Formats: sequence, structure tokens, C-alpha cells
Amino acid sequence: MADLAKRDPDAATRLLTALGRAFDPKLRAAARALACRLPVAAPRAGVPDRPGTRRMVTRRDPTGTDIDLDATLAARGAEPHWRAEHLHTRRWRSTGRACVLLVDASGSVAGDELAVAVLTASALAQRMRPEDELAVVAFWSQAVVLRPMSADPRADVVIDRLFDLQGGGTTDLDLGLRTAAQQLARSRAAARDVLLLSDGMPTDSPDPLPAAAALARAGAHLHVLSLSDAPESTANCAALAAAGGGRVAPLHRPTQAPAAVRTLLG
Repeated sequence: MADLAKRDPDAATRLLTALGRAFDPKLRAAARALACRLPVAAPRAGVPDRPGTRRMVTRRDPTGTDIDLDATLAARGAEPHWRAEHLHTRRWRSTGRACVLLVDASGSVAGDELAVAVLTASALAQRMRPEDELAVVAFWSQAVVLRPMSADPRADVVIDRLFDLQGGGTTDLDLGLRTAAQQLARSRAAARDVLLLSDGMPTDSPDPLPAAAALARAGAHLHVLSLSDAPESTANCAALAAAGGGRVAPLHRPTQAPAAVRTLLG
């Protein structure tokens, strides 16, 4: 593995993910343990911790602790009748970041797609700070929460569940985005992001753009890691990121994952 990684890191990552699903339990366990230790992130140097732990923010959200009267009146403006979306409340939010890794598991979950997901999850886990939270959701015709929103920085549980993922079938992007939104709603982090790994092609789904726009209205950013360079796929991924107030980055081979994560999340 070490020799292959020097000559062809992408081939080494593909081999490692294949071994992580091997029939032999000892080989499988060894490969998964190695995947958790992949050096996917540059060491953080000279970057201070985020100041403070929580701050009070105003949101268009009925679940806060206090009504922000000024913001509520401003939202109503000159309209003669009150509507639910006029209501703004204040609540404490963490100064950390909440991120949902949303993995398109439609079709065959193997090879490059699995390797990309494993490296992305590992990169995100290694970037976590004490106030950060991470959730991992896989979707196809259904959506499965592989890891609920949590501040636990361990990558091994996430990677284990990704290796065990079977997936298959059609692609319901709308369902995946709505499930990611439900996970973000569990967090009080000030910065909230969804990182979507997909080719952007909904094969059996309502239009996903309204769900992407709903994430932006809720204060989150939808970033898309585009798994295909086909023109239609590229256009769909760009449209999703635009609707979700985020950015798009190509991710066509496994070893691009750490750099793509840094590009989108900073």
C-alpha cells in the first residue's frame, strides 16, 4: 500500500476501499483502520481557535427563546395581516460550524464513489474544532442518517458506516436535501453547511432546487462536490449550489477530496 501510494495515490485509495469491504474480517478491519489514519488534511498552524463559545442571533424561526420585536415588525412592513414567516426570534447559537456530508449512494456504491466519500468524511473529521458538529447522510430512493449531528470528531464510526453502505436504485435529491436540513435543525452552530457529493442528476425526485433554496433561507450554505464532468451534470450541480447559496467544486478522483473540502469550506 505504501509503495502504491507513492506511485499512484488514487489507485491506492481505490484498493484500500476495496479491502475495506473484503470478506476476510481481519483484512477488512485492518483496511478500515488504515483509512481512518489517511493524512488528508494539512496541519493547522497559526490559526487561533474561534473566540467565545456561543452568541445570541436573530433568525426567522419560531423555535427561539425570545421574540425579536424589531425584526418581526420590520419583516411585516406595511402588510395588513400577520403571517408565520414574519416571526423572528432570538436564541443562543454556538460559534462553531455544523456540517452535513450528504452522499449520493444511488447506483453502485463502489470504486471511486466510495473512495471519494471515505476521503471526504475523513477530511471533514480531521478539520473539526471543539465547537464543530458533523452529520453524515446517504441517500438514493431513501435517505439514511449514517451519523446524526454530533461534536464527536472520531472518523472511524463514519468510515465504518460508509464502508457498510449498500445504496443503489434511483436518486431522490429532494429527499436527501430535506434530510440534511433536518440534521442541521438539530444544531445551534452559527455557521451551517451542507456538502453534497453527487453528479446532480435526480432520476426519481421532485425538483430539488426548492429544497436547496430552503437551506439558504434557513441560513445554511449548500456546497456541491461534482462527481461528473458531463455537461448536464455540471450544469445541475452549479444550479443546486446557486440555489443553496454555496459553491461548486469538481471531484473526479479520490485524492481531490481534501483540497475540494478546503476550497469550499475555507
